[in-house]
Amino acid sequence: MKRIYILRIIAFILILVIPVITMNLKNNQISEIDNKKLIEISDVLSGDFTTNAEEFINNRIGFRTTMINAYTKAMDSLFNYMIHPSYQYGQDGYVFSKLSREGFDSEYQDTFSNFILKIQDYCNSRDINFLYAVEPSKTTVYSEYLPIGVNYQNFNLNYLLDSLTKNNINYVYTGDNLINAKNNYQVFDKKYDANHWNETGAIIGISTILNKLNEIDSSIDKFDINNYDIGVSTHTTLPVSYFPINEETITYELKDSSNIKNIDTFIDKIKISEHYSNFAHYINTDNIEAPKILVFAGSYFNNKHKFLTDSFSEFILVHNYQNILDIDYYINLFNPDIVLFESTEYTHNSTYFDATSMKEISYNKPLSSYSNLINSQFTNIDNTYKINDNYAVTDLSIPLINNETLYSYVKVGDRILDCKTITDDNNHQHIEISIPSSELSHINEITFYAISNNEMEYSEIKINL
Repeated sequence: MKRIYILRIIAFILILVIPVITMNLKNNQISEIDNKKLIEISDVLSGDFTTNAEEFINNRIGFRTTMINAYTKAMDSLFNYMIHPSYQYGQDGYVFSKLSREGFDSEYQDTFSNFILKIQDYCNSRDINFLYAVEPSKTTVYSEYLPIGVNYQNFNLNYLLDSLTKNNINYVYTGDNLINAKNNYQVFDKKYDANHWNETGAIIGISTILNKLNEIDSSIDKFDINNYDIGVSTHTTLPVSYFPINEETITYELKDSSNIKNIDTFIDKIKISEHYSNFAHYINTDNIEAPKILVFAGSYFNNKHKFLTDSFSEFILVHNYQNILDIDYYINLFNPDIVLFESTEYTHNSTYFDATSMKEISYNKPLSSYSNLINSQFTNIDNTYKINDNYAVTDLSIPLINNETLYSYVKVGDRILDCKTITDDNNHQHIEISIPSSELSHINEITFYAISNNEMEYSEIKINL
C-alpha cells in the first residue's frame, strides 16, 4: 500500500510538472490551435503583469493543444457542444468563428477608408488603375444559421461601404453576389474553415472582382469555368485544429496550366512582414498582351491564384495587412498596370491594419507635378552611398549633405521610381530605394531628383553605379 501511495504521489507531481517543463518558450510562435501569435516573455513585464503572465502560461503550457482537443472532442461526442478557442456551433450544424460582442468603431472605418483613398490617389497619379475589393465573412453570408439569440447587424461593414462611396473609391463588394448564390451553391463550407470561403465561393467572389476589373480594362479576361476540372475533396478535421468532421467540398483545377509559370526570383529577397509573408509571382505565357496586376490580399486568396492567373500577363500577390503600407516599394519593384487591394470585413481592425500607421503614412507626390520648379541644386549627395545587390533586388542608401529634401526620386531607364527620404535621430537625411536588379544590369548611371521642403526648387544629380 505504501508503494502504491508513493507511486500516486509521483504520478500527481509528474502531471503538474511535465506541462511546466515542456512549456513552449520559443520566440515568434503561432498557436497551432487558434492561429494567433503567442505572447513573448519580454511582453510579460510590459502592461498588466498578472494578466500577461496568465496569458503566457495558459497559451504556452505543455500539452495545451492535446488537452484542448481531447476535451473538445469529448464535449462534442457526449453533448453535441463545441468547446474550442476558435470555433463554435451555430444552428443546423454550421460552424462559425468564435463570436464576440459586435462593436462599432466609425473612427477606425473612416481611417481605413481614408487610407484606401491615399492608395488609390497614389496609383492613379502614376497611371496605375486601382480597385479595392471587400469580402464578407461567413457570419454575414450565413447569418440565418448563427446561434439562436445572436443578431449580427454588420454596423462596421455597412459604415465602411458608405465611407468608400463618399470618398469616390473604386471598389467592389462581393457579398451581394455570394448571398444570392448561396441559394444554389454552398459558398462557405457548413463546417470546414469557418474563416474563409470555399472554392465555389472564391469563384463567385473572384468572378465579381474580374468583372469589375474588366470594366476598367476590357483586355482583362472574365472568369471562364470551362477552363477548370471539377472534383471533390473530403475534410476530416477543422483547420488549425484536430476537431473531427466528415465533410465534402467541391474543388476546381485548371485543365491546362502549362502556360502559367511560377517565378521564384523574388522569394526571400524582398522586404515583407515577418508575420504576413505570403507571396506569389506568376507569368502567363499565353496572354502576354494582358495587363500586369499587383495584388495585396489576405487569406481569402490563399491557394486561389489559379482563378486569376489566366486573366493577366503577370500576377504578383503580396500579403496585405502591414505590407500594403509599403505600396510604393512594391510598385517600384513590379511596375504593375493594375493594383488590386483586397480585404475581408473581420480584418478591419488594428490587429491587421494599424490605425496609427495608416493615419501617419504619406507618399511622394508624382515627380511630374513638379515640372515648373527651379533647378537650384539646393542639395547634393554624399558619395559614400551603399549598394546592396542580392541578385533580385538592389537596395541603395544614399546620404544627403543637408536635411532640406521633402521628396526624392530616381530615374532608371525610362522609369521614375519613388525614394524614401529618411531623417535620422541626428537630423541627417538619406534616401532609400529598392530597384529590380535586372533593370540595372545594363545601366551604369541613374538620375537622382530631390524636391525642396518648400516645393519651390529641385536638384538633379547623376549617380554612377
